Amino acid sequence: MNTKKTLLATLICMSCVPAYANEKAPQKADKKEKAETITVRGDIHLLRSDLDSLISSTLIEREQLDMMQGSSLGETLKFTPGIHANYYGPSSSRPVIRGLDGPRVKILQNGLSAGDASASAPDHQVSSEVSTASQIEILRGPATLLHGSGAIGGVVNVIDERIPSKLSDEISGEVVGAFSTVDDAKDAAFSVTGSKGNWAFYADGFAKDANETNIPVYAMHDDHDEHEEEHEEHEEEGHEEGHEEEGHDEHEASKRKVIENSQNRSDGFTLGTSYITDSFMMGIAYGSTSSKYGLVGHSHEAHGEHEGEEHEEHEEEGHDEEHEEHAHEAMPFVLTEQDRTQFNAKWFDLGNGIDTISLKAVHVDYKLQEVEEGAVGTQITNKTDEVKLQLHHNWIEQWQGIVGVHVQNDSTTPVGAEANSPATKTDATAIYATQRRQTGNAEWHLGARIEKVKINPTLTQNNALSSIDFTPVSWAAGVDWKVSDNQQLLLNLSHSQRALSASELFAFGEHLGTQTFDVGAYFNMEVVEGKATHQPTAQFNKLETEDANTLDIGWRVEGNDYVFAASAFYSRVNNYAYRERVVEDSGELPVYQYRQNDAKLYGGEVQLSYFINDQLTFSSFVDYSRVQLTSGEDLPRIPPLRIKNTLNWEHMDWHYNLGVTTYAKQDKVGQFEEETDGYTLVDVGVYKHQKVSFGDIKYFLKVNNLFDKEARVHSSFLKEQAPLPGVNVKLGVRWTF
Repeated sequence: MNTKKTLLATLICMSCVPAYANEKAPQKADKKEKAETITVRGDIHLLRSDLDSLISSTLIEREQLDMMQGSSLGETLKFTPGIHANYYGPSSSRPVIRGLDGPRVKILQNGLSAGDASASAPDHQVSSEVSTASQIEILRGPATLLHGSGAIGGVVNVIDERIPSKLSDEISGEVVGAFSTVDDAKDAAFSVTGSKGNWAFYADGFAKDANETNIPVYAMHDDHDEHEEEHEEHEEEGHEEGHEEEGHDEHEASKRKVIENSQNRSDGFTLGTSYITDSFMMGIAYGSTSSKYGLVGHSHEAHGEHEGEEHEEHEEEGHDEEHEEHAHEAMPFVLTEQDRTQFNAKWFDLGNGIDTISLKAVHVDYKLQEVEEGAVGTQITNKTDEVKLQLHHNWIEQWQGIVGVHVQNDSTTPVGAEANSPATKTDATAIYATQRRQTGNAEWHLGARIEKVKINPTLTQNNALSSIDFTPVSWAAGVDWKVSDNQQLLLNLSHSQRALSASELFAFGEHLGTQTFDVGAYFNMEVVEGKATHQPTAQFNKLETEDANTLDIGWRVEGNDYVFAASAFYSRVNNYAYRERVVEDSGELPVYQYRQNDAKLYGGEVQLSYFINDQLTFSSFVDYSRVQLTSGEDLPRIPPLRIKNTLNWEHMDWHYNLGVTTYAKQDKVGQFEEETDGYTLVDVGVYKHQKVSFGDIKYFLKVNNLFDKEARVHSSFLKEQAPLPGVNVKLGVRWTF
């Protein structure tokens, strides 16, 4: 308790103030400097202009990531204005941007597809690793046209230096280690870069090991009633009193304040090299990652029977620890493996109005296995090949532009008991162009993208299609207007079309990760006497693109001691794809079908940073999103209104943080969906910089959910089984050299 009081007395704030940067040409070395350095900055991040608005783009640097970093990408970004997470336990949590998630939010690794299966199901882990990232970039609005028609919600780009962008005589790098109390997690990572002649080299690695996550309340178990029934049967059969008491104690012990089966282990490494000159760079990198994590929320009768049969024998032998370990092994878990090979090339100062030409390519092999009772029950393999050729030019007087070609091929093959989608091959080819021009105090942005998407599913139903084509066309226009020396106005208007993903179209089968029977938009279901038969009709639905028309308005004003920004958005979406429960009574698993209907999305964010003095800063933001059908029906799992207030105090090399985040009650719920109570979380943190003889060391300490409050995430499929973690103390150190 004394520790809590001491930490609470400290002051906080990690203000999520976006950062921006221009694209820079390669910098030639200064001959007077001891270390020759050539830097290639064009592909470090995707922002195109230092006039990009606070509202439409955010760049989170490594310094902020140390204090923000959570157990997954979604948990790391969830306190950024406009971003929540679809929490599915500590291992699987993906960003939700303005109420949109899944295939509407693109996750990129250095500007190219992450290549994992996280967009298709909430229990699938994001493969991008935060601990070795140098930056994370979040894009909304016209800039998303560079990366695909599906990014209606936005783009999250995880950036690292796996393909080195500079030459230097000095070797540099960093080593980081951290420990968390809520799950006994131990994290370690390193990265190192160096060069010789015109060749630059890079290597990184990471390892994580976490146990089950502690929570403030007893976990809800789907098999709770079965245990009660078994206990009653034991009593009725006349068991001895001592055995009854022992069984009762065992049952009580099974009710633990943890997210059951939420342990996680992962590791990986990357090797990369580049050849760099003043006018050209070319590089390649190979990375491999693997993970093993428990499937939260899964309940299997076989596990319960197996545990019940062997429990008595283990108790008699006194092997409590061995029994607990054996029970964990019997629980279902996921194994993932990913091999990623990426290639970059860039040419500079080519003349004839061409500033740069860049070529990016990636090949990803990804495999996910769900293991139950020692055997692989379901396996998903995915192969991704992607190429992006981009040209920066100034062919039109007073305009700067980008034209590009983007090709991506995905081949996904699910097999096994829970393979509820067919094997599919998706080919997408796009051309796009953006232009920007400065006229007085206004910078104008124009962009367009046309894409050809072909999906080839392997369907077994009679008369089912063998392929389907979509041609999404998207455009955007916007202006950043400097109203005065301290005020900026943003106006964006966009039209975005999206081809539905293969799982949205053709899913058909059980998905125990969400405890549902999923049906794609392509199928028509038979309903007999109010119950779904789990069989499609012979009639198939017409498939259409999702069309979103969005207006985004933002205003930013900067005073002598404050910065204020506000944004509002309204989007009308035709043929919006969403999951709807077919009937209330549909057997053991409820049947949900992807359907298309017209919808409206609206909301916004308000941000304030007030500089009380040179050392003390107060920051606050409010965000809100609403997603409804045009008929007025609310859609499920939309995050509630949120208010975050933070205070930051800097003193010499010390930095102190205190933050209070309040989530309102979510009573705007979809059909068959329950309301979620509001809650308030308090976080504190402190970190210190220290110069050492060889580099810099940063120590950091943060305490999340200081008062151990119960908190359930409305956007999660498992809000009852997997509430947010309890009080957690995280200690870490980062050495940069």
